[in-house]
Amino acid sequence: MKKLLLLLSILTISTVAVKAQKEVDDSYRRSSVCLILMDESSMPKRDVIKNAFLASPMPEKYNDHNIDPRIFDISRISITDADQAAYEQAVYGEGGKSKPAVSNETKKAVGAGLNKLGRMAGGSAGAATSKAGDATASSAKSDEFAVKSYKYLMEQKVAKQLFDKWFIDGDDFSMELIKERGLYDASAIDAQKAKSSVRGLGILEDAGEELINNTFVVVSRFRYMSKDELAAEIDAMTSGVASQLGGSAAASASSAAVKASLGAGYYVRITSYLFKLNWNQDIADKLYAELWDNMSAYNNSDIFSLQYVGEETAWANVKAGVFTKKSEAELIDIATVNATDAVLAKLEKKYDVFKTKTPLLGTDPVTAAIGMKEGVEAGDSYEILEKSVDSESGKTTYKRVGTVKVSADQLWDNRFMAGEERELTGETQGFTATKFEGGGKNLYPGLLLRQIK
Repeated sequence: MKKLLLLLSILTISTVAVKAQKEVDDSYRRSSVCLILMDESSMPKRDVIKNAFLASPMPEKYNDHNIDPRIFDISRISITDADQAAYEQAVYGEGGKSKPAVSNETKKAVGAGLNKLGRMAGGSAGAATSKAGDATASSAKSDEFAVKSYKYLMEQKVAKQLFDKWFIDGDDFSMELIKERGLYDASAIDAQKAKSSVRGLGILEDAGEELINNTFVVVSRFRYMSKDELAAEIDAMTSGVASQLGGSAAASASSAAVKASLGAGYYVRITSYLFKLNWNQDIADKLYAELWDNMSAYNNSDIFSLQYVGEETAWANVKAGVFTKKSEAELIDIATVNATDAVLAKLEKKYDVFKTKTPLLGTDPVTAAIGMKEGVEAGDSYEILEKSVDSESGKTTYKRVGTVKVSADQLWDNRFMAGEERELTGETQGFTATKFEGGGKNLYPGLLLRQIK
């Protein structure tokens, strides 16, 4: 612990208030994400999709926490009763839990149209709920791909690899990545003062809460399919929802709306399973007090684990009719990127723990550089947060200073290749940000937006 506190002696938090800044402050703390693909030998266009997945950059709203390898063969993973039990513990925690009844929240979502199932995001990258179910992810309990994904992550000790990326540099323990992503400034503070400072310990708590605790793994299964095949799967999904709820006219209506909006041709469909790195005070205490600078004890520790959060499904059209001069491989590349962006947006909307923050660009009107790529829809509600740092403890807090809704007359289409598509079709878009209605008092660029329900 003493050695760790010596390391912390070089870390302080900038006390310059955000309000004093004249330019937009985009130095907010992003969630850290690792993206992994499950490989299936029977998948059409398999190599093209795999190459597109590996070549795609991490979406800018997340920190790149990728590890190698990023692709695994799903066919070699078999499931035992023990694997199912381990997965259920990852879903429900210690002791497991019986499958709960359908929640009132889920029933309301179905009554409102299954979380806007019918919207196709301009005909390009749409998404649909794959199953009814609440945030406990109970509906995924029997999903063999979720169970296989979890087993793979356990076999490869992915949770430990994520810890390693945070705390290990070569053969040594390090706080450099914490310092970088936590926006801590390095300065020459007297080591003896730091050892007993509240701020030194506050940095540890702050980093744990906002950085380590917001580390995620997204395991994705891609499919390449025709419009008819996708429509058939939509029918299957909504039939499953209706059966869970004893029949639902809303499910059938939403399914019909989606199918009617599908364009001709082929689609890249993606189902993604979201896992969160476990972090709590007990883990922090053990890491800092018992394992730090003891590599053998660290490597053999049992503190590394993942929690299953849930799943979502999205798709994107392979636009052969628009990009006529592009090869099939290039078209599938575009659809793969758009489908990935769409499913991450769906996961973020569905699960509060995965929600991110976005800085304001302007205040009159309120604008931000997010749009259809991030799943933004007209009428969505956001809270405006002000970041502050406690001068004594060094911990970061966020205070709500206003609320806004997405304006219907300025929704930015920032999807991958959307600009080139507009050029080909003769459409124009005279803005590069989404506008919001509402606000609060004394707003300034650099405040943060976070979606609320």
